[in-house]
Amino acid sequence: MRARPPRLAERLLAWSAPAEHRDAMLGDLAEEFARDVLPALGAVRARRWYWRQALGSVRHNLASRVRRLPARGVGRASPQPGTHPRRHPHERKGDGLMQSLAQDVRHTLRLIRRAPGFALVVVLTLALGIAANTVSFSAVDGLVLRPYPFPELDRLVGVGTMYPRLGGELSYWENLSAPEYLDIREQSRTLTGVVAWDMGNRQLSGGDAPLNVFSAFWWGDAFPTLGIRPHLGRGFSQAEIERGEAVAIISYRLWVTRFGADSSVVGRAILVNGKPHTVVGVMPPRAAIYGTDLWLPMGWDPRALPRQRRQFQVIARLAPGATLDQANAELETIARRVEHLHGAERPEYAGWKMIAATWTEASARFAKPAAFVLLGAVGFVLLLVCVNVAGLLLARGAGRRREMAVRVALGATRGRVLRQLLTESVLLSALGGVAGLGLAVFGVRALSRLIAGLPIRVAGDVTLNGRVLAVAALVTLVAGVLFGLVPALHAARADIQGMLKSDGPGTTASRSRQRLQRVFLAAEVALSLVLLAGGGLLVNSLVRMSRVDPGFDTSNVLTMRLTLPWERYDGEAVIRFFDRLTQSVAALPGVRSAAAGTQFPPISFSSGELRIEGREFAEGDALPTALLTVAGPGYFETLGLPLLRGRTFTERDVAGAPLVAVINEPAARRYFPGEDPIGKRLGVARGDAWFEIVGVVGAAANRGVDVPPEPEVFASARQLPGTSNQFFLLIRTEVEPRGILPAVREAVRSLDPQQPVYMIQTVKEAFAARAAPRRIAAVALTLFAIFALALATMGVYGVAAYAVSDRTAEIGVRMALGAGRREVHRLIARQALLPVTIGAVVGLAGAVALGRLLSGLLFQVRSGDPLTLAVVTLTLAGAALAASWLPARRAARLDVVRAIRG
Repeated sequence: MRARPPRLAERLLAWSAPAEHRDAMLGDLAEEFARDVLPALGAVRARRWYWRQALGSVRHNLASRVRRLPARGVGRASPQPGTHPRRHPHERKGDGLMQSLAQDVRHTLRLIRRAPGFALVVVLTLALGIAANTVSFSAVDGLVLRPYPFPELDRLVGVGTMYPRLGGELSYWENLSAPEYLDIREQSRTLTGVVAWDMGNRQLSGGDAPLNVFSAFWWGDAFPTLGIRPHLGRGFSQAEIERGEAVAIISYRLWVTRFGADSSVVGRAILVNGKPHTVVGVMPPRAAIYGTDLWLPMGWDPRALPRQRRQFQVIARLAPGATLDQANAELETIARRVEHLHGAERPEYAGWKMIAATWTEASARFAKPAAFVLLGAVGFVLLLVCVNVAGLLLARGAGRRREMAVRVALGATRGRVLRQLLTESVLLSALGGVAGLGLAVFGVRALSRLIAGLPIRVAGDVTLNGRVLAVAALVTLVAGVLFGLVPALHAARADIQGMLKSDGPGTTASRSRQRLQRVFLAAEVALSLVLLAGGGLLVNSLVRMSRVDPGFDTSNVLTMRLTLPWERYDGEAVIRFFDRLTQSVAALPGVRSAAAGTQFPPISFSSGELRIEGREFAEGDALPTALLTVAGPGYFETLGLPLLRGRTFTERDVAGAPLVAVINEPAARRYFPGEDPIGKRLGVARGDAWFEIVGVVGAAANRGVDVPPEPEVFASARQLPGTSNQFFLLIRTEVEPRGILPAVREAVRSLDPQQPVYMIQTVKEAFAARAAPRRIAAVALTLFAIFALALATMGVYGVAAYAVSDRTAEIGVRMALGAGRREVHRLIARQALLPVTIGAVVGLAGAVALGRLLSGLLFQVRSGDPLTLAVVTLTLAGAALAASWLPARRAARLDVVRAIRG
């Protein structure tokens, strides 16, 4: 039954209530008025004049009733000119605003209760976008922006080097020699607390099982430089560093996991490589640089080491008042001084550079591209979510236009209506933010477990700390304002008389709303296409990388690393141990062969300068360099590197025999073009020894499949005892590689019960780890792109469905005048697909720009790859066509009589 205006007017005129409830009741009455009275106004067109008179009477009587209320809040009339609303003596100036905001919040909660389905869709959509942003920012914050909890992190710097004649890039990793560290420490005035350190592996014994501990060896006390204090105990004293005393500092993580967080560990002796070391301190949480769990004094005099032995890193703090630019200018002066003094015997010093960067920049520089791609992607996702929710609010606002008209008619200012609508959007965003944080907790936990399972230690950790929560709160607030502002402005600025009339397809309000919906849809399509293109480019790169031949069969090869302590093994003993181990492992069931080597593709970190007999290089020419690998018997056969020329190592290649070397095809092609390298001799660095080349093997992807193979020189481990005590054990199996791991551990235990193995992985896993930044970025962008495609598809469907609903009568008239189903179908599809086309054009331009930003992560794919762009565009177009087909089909099957009558 329709409501009668005279009865409602009587209720309004007879209305009375306590003052603190009047505003809320006015809002309810305005909603009832819009719901019950105005539909009757639109339906009974023959009595329009009477209803206008009734509405005017109600407004006049209601305005005379509420004019005495303060001029704040929905439904309160403005005071007459020259009058001022009364304020209670104890009412503070901001009380009215706070009460008004409280009423807005209560009204929003009532709306959510009345339309829970709409609120659930909005909150879940926002929750996904906010959760994605929160998890991504927590990863970038913990791993890239602030991987360490050191104070004044922007003044903690690392010193990198670049050697143009060696063809190397800027490096901060094991890049300086001990004399170069002394040059910096003694000559720099802009850097203070200069310390150097090296990394290695040590065995920790005495517990249930031996443990390999990633260790750092220091010249200097790191605690003052890092700006931190030990959690327990103290740092190294100068005497302990100079004498290399047997003292140790353990990480907080090791203190908890190995020693049960026992505070009495300080002063206790632990066995490091079988030798007692006194624990003098425990690092604070998260202070384990590069995952080093054990700190030891270096134990060597830096003046006794040669300049070509570059295996140390330098960190320092900017002196008070000094800037990074001043430090770099001073380092340039030091580099030129070193070149002048030592350039004659060290040609690589020609034009070399030392460059300081903040420690965060130096330690996270390789992860930054993928990290910022991730942040940019989730930013696009959040923007897309805001556009989608704005479209939902705009469509919902069509049903609330008369409510807004009544509010304005009852005295609410447009600013007051705008504030009410923004309060609704911000509250919805807050609910989405709370739900998003709940999802982010699970996402952060999953990401932390994934990082912990990586074969390498990653600096920093992923947590929901105060910075992440603050950013999540800011994102939530900004999202609420973003998606609520345009619909709120559209509702608040509309014409009152137009809102009180029928809001059909021909009205100005309807046309304005349709234009906004089409703009929102075009923006959704553009953003979706950008994300789809980015994900497509990265997936295309991964597919192309998977097709690259690494130069050998990577299947069924298990690897692990062992470090034999020099305290218990001399050079000959190390070689005997690995000979016996490889023979024992090769005899295991399911094992085809086994070998040992200091590195293997794609894990290649040892390189150096070469000398080629009979070759002289002019000043300024690039000096020959190559990867340097020490390999045991069966190394090439186990990996499957093909022999192209000559031979590999034999039983005759032992200590005392003429030194021999095997090179790979890139080395032969670069350094012996057009000639046979067999029989030629080369040297390593500035040593006196010469190695005769006896064989050439195929090119393996020794730096990963995404870069061309580098020149590599292999030497026989049996001819170079004492060169290294760390080798990788390589095992080619006929069964699943990890299935033989218990037997391999038992073989190691039978030779040395105190010897741990670590870095256990297959060769395939090692190649996958090299591609991890690309893989992470590709997976993230692909997931975000799928989410964006779903939102864009929903947007197309919504626009088409709304067009059918809004133009039902028009469609009925068209069909009555002879329009066929096909014409109606095209009409609705064209209205939905036009903004899709516009958005696709804009999105293609954005996709090309994004491809340029992703160029560092792409492999054999151009930023504007036409195949990728065509595939993602067709995918989006197909989804849009499918989404518009159902509403268009429904429109084409409308009953003409019912459509016109409705």
